Amino acid sequence: MPTFPTPRHALNRLLTGPCWVALTVLMLLSKAHAFDTVILDPGHGAHDRGAAIGYVYEKHLALDTARRVEQLLKKEGLKVIMSRSRDVFIPLQDRSALGNSRGNSIFVSIHYNYNRGGSGAGAETYYHFSSSYMLAAYIQAYLVQRSSMLNRGVKNANFHVIRATNKNPAVLVECGFVSNSTERARMLTGEFRARIAEGIAQGIIAFRKSK
Repeated sequence: MPTFPTPRHALNRLLTGPCWVALTVLMLLSKAHAFDTVILDPGHGAHDRGAAIGYVYEKHLALDTARRVEQLLKKEGLKVIMSRSRDVFIPLQDRSALGNSRGNSIFVSIHYNYNRGGSGAGAETYYHFSSSYMLAAYIQAYLVQRSSMLNRGVKNANFHVIRATNKNPAVLVECGFVSNSTERARMLTGEFRARIAEGIAQGIIAFRKSK
């Protein structure tokens, strides 16, 4: 995997300002174990197409991106488990059960976004538990750096897969908007999806090294 400089400017923006005290506490609450397994969860599948415009389906983009991340992480010596490696439907409870099934692991759910008006743009990463915040922050910083997408930030959310995955750090990454014509044109290219995958993978590696 290419080695990229740490996007400290992005992380510093997350860790400065009036919220720095709360964010410092979140860092201290992060689970400090050196994980050796990454559980990748490509969103949707089969009849559940996810975000869709014409024949551009989120389920295909998410799976392709997850496969790219898988290969990059394996080159770094990490074990990778995929919730799905083909176009099949996996219930949410099965995805979170997989996220809880291994010790020394993290859970990363990969998605692409949608906005009805078509005006949404950029990447964002979600967490539910405070122990997952720093994983989300590292992935978001590297994803924005590699893709040059608008930084929509790190956000707290109640999505099932990151709420029910409660034994390991768990995040959900939104890799741009299918509904945005400019971003859709970029994400249809293998080069752009490779950049997204590199950002996610490099964020995971940087988070691991921070432990």
